Amino acid sequence: MRSGLRRKALCLLFGLGGLVFGIAGAENTFGRLREAPAAALLFSVELRDEAGALLASPMLVGEEGRKLHLDLSQPGGPDNEPVRMSLDLSPHGRGGGDLCIEYRLSLDGGRARGGWMSVPMGERRSVRVPGSGEPLRLDLVVARAGTPAFDRILLARRQGKPVT
Repeated sequence: MRSGLRRKALCLLFGLGGLVFGIAGAENTFGRLREAPAAALLFSVELRDEAGALLASPMLVGEEGRKLHLDLSQPGGPDNEPVRMSLDLSPHGRGGGDLCIEYRLSLDGGRARGGWMSVPMGERRSVRVPGSGEPLRLDLVVARAGTPAFDRILLARRQGKPVT
């Protein structure tokens, strides 16, 4: 009789162990135990020439740790030249709320230029884009979705004002 009870207890123990390992494996496989995804990042970009004239001003949505790519083609108008731009942004967290962003920029089919810049959340950063050809300046403001800085960027864009 004791051997039958022992056998049932052993089966119950293995059954519970299998259930626990099965749930843990499913959670791990489908990612429910992973950290919640980071909030989306809003990138407000302005590209200016040497004289300070605005060449392009796209807004992009991405996330930390994932490369973001933009191909932009704007036809020329009566007051401006046509623009073809390719931009890659790779944002990486640095702690303390700052992002380190690697960028690569190609304008009008020219050779790609690139570099790194540190951008505090919600604050405008400007960098001279190195490389041959016309000197360019890249202005960037980054904000996490749902923050006051995010709302400020969207409001400024809606009103046609510069993002500060």
